[in-house]
Formats: sequence, structure tokens, C-alpha cells
Amino acid sequence: MIDENPGRFPLGGRRAVVYAATARKGRLSGAVHHALTGLRELADHLVVVTGALSAEERSRLGQITDEIVSQGDAGEGLHAHGPFVRSQAERMSVFDEVVLTNDQWFGPVGPLQPVVERMEDRYLDVWSLTDRRAGVPGSRTEGGDGRVQLSGYWLAVRQRVWQSDAWERLWRGISATPSERRHANGAEVALSEQLSAAGFRLAAAFPSENYPAEHPDMFNVDLLLADGCPAVKREIFNGYPLFYDQHAIVGRRIAAAMAEHGYPVDLLWSDLAATVAPKRLHTNGAMLEVLPDRELVTGHVPLRILGIVHVVDLEPLPDLIARTVLVPGIERIVFTMADARHRGAIQAAWEATGHVEGIAVEIREALGRNTPDTAVVFDECRDLTFSDEVDLVLAVHTGAAPSVTRNARSYFEKQQYDCLLHSPGYTANVIQLFRDRTSLGIVFPPTPHIGMSTLGEGWLGQADAVSKTMKRLGIDVPLDWASPHAPVGGMWLGRPEALRLLGGQEWPVGEKTSLVHSRLHAYAAGELGYHARTVATAEHAGLSHGSLEYTTDFMSRTSYGYPAGYTALLHRAGPVGAGHGVDFARMWVRYRRPHWWGVLSRLGRVARATRAVGRSVRLRLRKRA
Repeated sequence: MIDENPGRFPLGGRRAVVYAATARKGRLSGAVHHALTGLRELADHLVVVTGALSAEERSRLGQITDEIVSQGDAGEGLHAHGPFVRSQAERMSVFDEVVLTNDQWFGPVGPLQPVVERMEDRYLDVWSLTDRRAGVPGSRTEGGDGRVQLSGYWLAVRQRVWQSDAWERLWRGISATPSERRHANGAEVALSEQLSAAGFRLAAAFPSENYPAEHPDMFNVDLLLADGCPAVKREIFNGYPLFYDQHAIVGRRIAAAMAEHGYPVDLLWSDLAATVAPKRLHTNGAMLEVLPDRELVTGHVPLRILGIVHVVDLEPLPDLIARTVLVPGIERIVFTMADARHRGAIQAAWEATGHVEGIAVEIREALGRNTPDTAVVFDECRDLTFSDEVDLVLAVHTGAAPSVTRNARSYFEKQQYDCLLHSPGYTANVIQLFRDRTSLGIVFPPTPHIGMSTLGEGWLGQADAVSKTMKRLGIDVPLDWASPHAPVGGMWLGRPEALRLLGGQEWPVGEKTSLVHSRLHAYAAGELGYHARTVATAEHAGLSHGSLEYTTDFMSRTSYGYPAGYTALLHRAGPVGAGHGVDFARMWVRYRRPHWWGVLSRLGRVARATRAVGRSVRLRLRKRA
């Protein structure tokens, strides 16, 4: 037990900062470099603990840091520092303060120095930027009467703690990598409890007692930023969307507040695009852009746009051409035809526009591509797509799924065409999104769902095929679980450099290729640090919201509470199937006796294999007879 009181940070004292980061393919993100640049101003000695780096990245990092330690990629929370603290304890103990931090926050949002100087004047042993209070069961005080624990993404540890036996004992119990998220949180609890019990004084620069919620770094980020907190936890943007929906946490507004405080949010979106499943990021960031027909920004240099129109059916072609020629900045239109007999009709439809000046036109064959997608962009038109003369590619087509009704097809075409090409002013606003956001790689219409069964089964059984294709293309972005975030309608506008990984292989003709290819765009862009957004007119946003609200209301009628709760219950029970008795029996077993379900599933696979062998044997015997 420590008897004497802690001191202030000494005048002229020395501070080391140890930053743990995860490297992706030998590189650290721009957001990490931005954080390190801000930390450099505080540190007499700046150490980066990370995995294997490329020679180029190591050289770049060496211009900011004093030391690079390779020990494998960082774990989560305090676990990221375990190996370094245990192996370098004696060397670090010469500093008056050691800051243990990591890439689990974005910042600095505003200056770090004023916060650090304020904490230097306080008589403390350990401090963090924020803390949280563990809620008391049944309490309605939002954790105001619970135990306090420091947040593990930033820990400033004074010298007498670093040299203590209590500190050594603490780290002996923290592994290099937590097996579960709860273990990472448990390490933070253990740190606060054990160091407090040892007599050390702990505090936060922005303590939770000053904020309405028990976890202000999760629930009161706007208030923290207003008070000058220089960090926003990564968890705000990469967590479970239904949890954020329940607690009204809106990532878009938090990012906007960060931008107002001077943070370059394109670094944030670029980092997240490569590490978070695209649909989750799109939802947490509220990335649906509802745009007006009036052009909002004028007087800029037009971007050079290549339009690629894949012709499957001829009926929508005149309308699509009339829209495409009005796109601001379009310099070339390439028509690809699935049927060679369409050439004359394409030429006639183009001539009916009156030969628009300044637009080059070309017709290419893409025979057999009868599916509603734009794989031609990366195959038959690869040479134009990735030329240095193109800033953006507009990819549209005239097809629709053969199974849809006339009404559904009409809605599909109008939704897809309107959301990209509603009017010249509207499309100019879509293009402006790329000027405003350097990390934006692709935009496309929201998933069409009126008259179509696309929600909940958006993978259409192709998740494994998409995963294999991603592995072949070197894409490590996490897959979305229920449905992909993708231009499932096959139409989009994007930067060629954001999608260049899709140009790295041939795309054969066929429905399976179409289903796989049309679900890859956001993942390919994310791998290169570009994010995806959806765009819609006010009319289509209204149509979609009304339909989804009514559908969700009816589906929620038999449940209670928030979607985060009853959705988890339904997923645990599994598919309803056809709603027969045996289907409900399966749901009961999956929910109430999950260990039984594992055994029954294995027995079912054995039985199906046995039946298949039996059928094969009987078939051979019949042939011999």
C-alpha cells in the first residue's frame, strides 16, 4: 500500500508515449499517422508498437517516431501493450510519465497540449482522457453511483506507478491477446481496481461525473468534443448499428462535429472503410445522401466522366441515353451490347438525341452478357476505365431480373435511373460528393426493395463465392453478415482508382459471375481506403422510408423492446422456413437446446450423405439390370 501522496508532473520532466497500432499489409493508415503527428508534440520519446511494416512505411514512420518495435499486430485495449510493458518495464521507468495509447481512437480533434498541461498540474499517479462508471443493477442514475474505471485507450502512468510491484503484478495477469471482447474490458476494470487498492490516485481529464451518461465516451461524445476532449473512440463507428439505433448515437453527426473542430474526417472514413464491413459503416455513418435537383455548388472545373451503358433490353434505352448525355462533364459514352443485333437500334437511339457535341461515342460487343450488371466496365471496357483521362466512371444498364413483374421492373428502372441521373442539377450534386470527400470511392442507389425480395437475403447464396473471389483479389475487408452493401441493381458512379482491384481478373459471362461481381464494389474500394455511399432523390427516399417503416412496424408487432434485443432473439432461433410444425420444432431446439442442434445437424449431414450414396448405388444396379 502506497503511503505518500502523489506529486505533480515535474517541471522539465520527460514523457514517453507508446502507441500500439495494427498494420494492414505492411502499412499504417493515414488516421494513425495523423494521431502520431499530434502525439509527437507531447513526447520526448515516441515509440510505435506494431506488426511487420514495408520498407517504405518504416521509412515514413521513422520521420515521426523515435523507435519502432515489431511484436506482431496490436491486441485490443490494454492487451495491446502487454508484451511491451513486460519486456521494457525497466527501460521505461526512467521517464516521469509514460502514456500507453493505441489506434482505438481518432484524433487529435483539436489540440492535445492544453489537456495534457492541465493534467500535469494535478497530483495524480495515473490518468486517462475519459472514464466510465459501471452501472448498478436496477439503478436509474445512468451509472452515477457505480464504480469508476479509466478508459484503456489512453493511460498516462507516472513514474512511481511504473516502478511499483502492483504495476508488475497487474501486467502478469494481462495476456498479449484477449480471447473475447469482455476480457479486454475486464483488463480495464482490473487496472482501476488494483491500482486504486494499492493506494494510487487515478483520475480522468473528462470524468464521467460531469456528463449525463455512465459512458460519456460512448453516449456523450458531442459534449466531450464541446469541452475540448481531443479523442473519439473508434468504437463509435464500428460497433453494432442496432445498439446505436437504440441509444440514438449518430456517427454522421459526430463526424461532422469532429470536422468542425478541425479533424480531417476523410482520414477517419478511409481507415474505417478498410477495417469495417461496408453496410455496418454505411449505417453507423448515416451515409445515404438525399440530394435536391438544384445544383448546390457551381463554378468548379468539371470532372472527366466516362459513361458505360450496357444494353440488355432496348425498351429503356432512349430514356437512359437522354439522361446520360446531360451528365455534367461526360466526355465519352460506350455502349456495350449483349446481342449483336442491337447495334442498329443503339445507333438509331443515339442519332435521335441530335448528335450531342463534345461527347465521343463507341459501340462494343459484350455478347452473352444478358444479366443486369455492369461487369463490362472491368472486362470489355477495362482499357478505357483505367486510363489517365478519366476521373469518374458512370456504369448503367438496361436490364432487369427476368423474374420480376412489370410493376417491379418499372419501379426498379425508375429508382436506379432517378437516383443517379434524375436531372443535370441532381447529378451535379452527386458528382460534387466526390469533390468534397477524397475518401469517397463509389456511390450507388439504395437497395431496391419495393416489388423485390432483396432485404435479408441480399447474398443470394453467393457469400462463399464472394469471399473466395475477395481472397483471390487480395481484399481483406470484413464481409457483411445478412446482406452485402453493394449496387445490387448493377448501376453506380465511382472513381476508377478506387475500383482497380476489380480490373485484376477476367469476368466470365454467366449469372453466377453477375451475382458475385455486383456484390464486390464496396469491398474492393474499402481495401484501398475508399468508402461507399448511397444516393437518392427526395421522392425515392420517401417511398423507401414509408415502405420500410410500415414493414418494420408489422414485423415488430409480435416482439417487444428495441430491435437490438428481439433481432438477437430471432437470429438465435434461426430461419422460420415454411412455417410448418417441423420448422418451429427446429427453432425451439436451436433456441432452447443449442447443443442438441449441433448433434442433430451432424446426424442430418450423415443421413443426407447416406441417402445420396444409396441413390447412386440403386441407380447403378438399375443400369446393370
